[in-house]
Amino acid sequence: MNLKSFKKYLHDELKDLYSLEELDSLFFILINYYLEISKIVYLQNPQKLLNKSILKKIFSKIKLLKENMPIQYVIGEVVHKKLKFYLNKNVLIPRPETEELCNWVISSTNKNNRILDIGTGSGFIAIILKKFIDDCEVEAWDISNEALKVAKKNAQTNNVKIDFKQVDILENNISSSSFDVIVSNPPYVDYSEKNQINSRVKNYEPHDAIFVNHDDNMIFYKKIIEKSERLLNKNGFLYFESHSSRINILENMLKINNFKRIIIKEDLFGKKRMISAQK
Repeated sequence: MNLKSFKKYLHDELKDLYSLEELDSLFFILINYYLEISKIVYLQNPQKLLNKSILKKIFSKIKLLKENMPIQYVIGEVVHKKLKFYLNKNVLIPRPETEELCNWVISSTNKNNRILDIGTGSGFIAIILKKFIDDCEVEAWDISNEALKVAKKNAQTNNVKIDFKQVDILENNISSSSFDVIVSNPPYVDYSEKNQINSRVKNYEPHDAIFVNHDDNMIFYKKIIEKSERLLNKNGFLYFESHSSRINILENMLKINNFKRIIIKEDLFGKKRMISAQK
């Protein structure tokens, strides 16, 4: 089988699940990851023959894609800002808007800051901030020990030192440390919205990291804001990723708690998804 015929095979196998654009993207991800063949190489030589043993491995991955498993879990990693992040079923797949949140924090934060990432998951936010903010100290919390194992592996892979801790932000007994910056992308999807979620997300990504298992779908924001009274230094900054339909509720919560310089930012899709505020 050559590259061109493999592309046709992929399209035929997955055409009922993915758009044409998505199929092309999957094709180039697979040949780049498993064959180290770039899009340019493909365009230059679509008749290039493929090794049978490697093809067999790729076919097994296509079976997983046919089961609607996200490509990031199929290959087990993603790359953002030239950093590699290992993934498994215990952590969310990092989204482009979360990288946007990181870029915002990086552009607004001076060196030598103490930073806390609440709900770190794969360690995505914590690792990027540690890499791109000079001389910062980063602490990262998650309730899931399995997620923390992934985050620690990613920190080691990307050669950064982060203080990971297993912490439930909803509990009262938390760290007495204080920070200049607190960042969080907590669970914010209400269970009533479950049917609106893409099946790839719903069936494979960890529900505890997506859905709020509580009567109050703003509970994590409330707790973080409440505990920032002790955790956040004077004039320190809070950064959140949020549900676009509840960003204004979050803004009012910050105002009620006497935060100042509140800024709302849109993501690359034009949705109001990020907010910052100063203590």
